[in-house]
Amino acid sequence: MESGTSLPLTFILGLLIGIGIIYFMLRYKKIEISRIDEKTLLLKLPLLGTIEAEEPREYQGIFVKDVSGTLDKIKFFQRLMDFQTMLKYANDYTLNYIGTEGDMHGKWSNGRLAYNTFSKGYNGSRNVYLNPDLDRESVCRRLSEQLGTEIKPDELYTFLFLHEIGHTRKAGNECYITAMVNHSLSGGRRAARRRRELKNIYKRSEKFADDFAVQELLKLRQKGLNHVTESGCCRTY
Repeated sequence: MESGTSLPLTFILGLLIGIGIIYFMLRYKKIEISRIDEKTLLLKLPLLGTIEAEEPREYQGIFVKDVSGTLDKIKFFQRLMDFQTMLKYANDYTLNYIGTEGDMHGKWSNGRLAYNTFSKGYNGSRNVYLNPDLDRESVCRRLSEQLGTEIKPDELYTFLFLHEIGHTRKAGNECYITAMVNHSLSGGRRAARRRRELKNIYKRSEKFADDFAVQELLKLRQKGLNHVTESGCCRTY
């Protein structure tokens, strides 16, 4: 008799505890929403984790607040490089996002100029991040020495942007993909020979990205690209 009554009580007690936990999670854990691209939202739900969802409708007009915020961001990026050039390359090489968030929890680690990541969107595109607080003169001197090609201060962010694009497969950089795959498969457990091989792959990837950026920068110079000065004004060669 005692065992027969204890089972329902245990079940009911467990059910009540479970309901209480779920209520607590839903009550005090907020649903976080972020945008991946113009159609896709990323939802972080309590208990369920992260899921993607597409907005069910397309609006024919504009949201004034969104446009105002976007124009402010365009003005900010215009101080780094010519925005039309940025937009063209972003479309040509299917970039999803361009930002200035640092690589260490939103802050920039020492010496980091720029980097790229795979996008969380469904189309497998890339995100590119530029460090907006660089000393253009000193960074350009160092880059010019390394590359054997002069990088002018008002071209710095154009070069860095093109360098990150140079890491994409669409730009032809298969070394970068190989390095990423090898790094993931190894799980951090690599023999000395394997570490040397991986280091060489990374070097080839960086060399390819540098060469790509220099070649594209020279093409832009020949076309008479409007370059952005540190004050945010434009000038033409």
